[in-house]
Amino acid sequence: MDAAILIRMLDGGDAESFQALRLHGLRSAPEAFGSSFEEESDLDIAEVRRRLGARPNAVFGAFAHDRLVGVAGFAMNTKLKQKHKGLLWGVYVNPDWRGHDLGKRLTQAVINHARRHVDTLHATVMAANTSARALYLGLGFTVFGFEKDALRINGQSYDDELLRLDLR
Repeated sequence: MDAAILIRMLDGGDAESFQALRLHGLRSAPEAFGSSFEEESDLDIAEVRRRLGARPNAVFGAFAHDRLVGVAGFAMNTKLKQKHKGLLWGVYVNPDWRGHDLGKRLTQAVINHARRHVDTLHATVMAANTSARALYLGLGFTVFGFEKDALRINGQSYDDELLRLDLR
C-alpha cells in the first residue's frame, strides 16, 4: 500500500483537492490548527490557487492512487529582519491514511525544502497531541516555548508548544 504513495509539491492545479482536505482537517480536528473552518471555508479557489503557487512558500501533498490524503506547508517569513526563519504549518493526514508515516514523510519534505531557503524552521504543536509532538521531536525539533491558552474553541482552552529546528 505504501509503495503507491507519492509525495510532491502542490501547484495551482491541486487547489480543489487541497482545499477539500484542508477544510476536512479544520472541521474534524479544529484544535490542531490556528485557522478555523469558518475563516477558510469562504476562501475563493482562485486565492487558494495563488497561494499554492507563491514560491518559495510551498505545500507538499501525499497522494495515494492520485487522491490527496495528506498535506504539510512551508511559509517563509517576509519581514526583512526575519527572512532567515520559516514556518511548518498545516500538517494533516486523512485518518484513513494514518499509520503509514505520511506525517513524517510530509514534514521531511518541508524540512528539505526549507533548508534551501531559511536557517531555522519553526512549528507549533498542541501540547496534548503526543503523536505529533513525538514526530517533530524525532525529526530534531526542540521546544523553545509554551503558550498556555493558545487556542480557544467553543470555550475550551488548548495549550501549544513552540518548536524550532536549526537547519544550519
